[in-house]
Amino acid sequence: MSSTKSETDIRAIQEAISKLVRSSRKAVLTSAGTVAPGMAPAAFVIMARIADVAPMSPAAIIAATGLARSVVSRQLTALVKEGYLVSEPDPRDGRVALFSPTLEAAAKFGDVSKDRRDGIADMLEGWTQEDVSTFVTLLERFAQSA
Repeated sequence: MSSTKSETDIRAIQEAISKLVRSSRKAVLTSAGTVAPGMAPAAFVIMARIADVAPMSPAAIIAATGLARSVVSRQLTALVKEGYLVSEPDPRDGRVALFSPTLEAAAKFGDVSKDRRDGIADMLEGWTQEDVSTFVTLLERFAQSA
């Protein structure tokens, strides 16, 4: 550990990250239940990413979510079967499927995404624009090094 970073600060950062992860997990469970009671958290994470960046290949989903190939494959199959996703062949490589949300699923996930952004905006109420900008810069920098 560098001498410029105190053990107390490192522990405080570790605890803050732990709280954030727990809060994030709870938010995923709550949001998944809002979309569909009983939706698996992994399915929600996959759907939320596809709703933001469709169409996506399984390889792109794995890279974006960090989920295991088997989990992504299983959840994609279930999400297509449940009517949340459609797939089509990749025009550049017909062996690869590209997944996109159905119109109804895109609307549901758009609403959930907006609610989550509104929640973040509420948490930042009272922060200055400079504080928010600094937080974004530092958080992105931290995430890049993770």
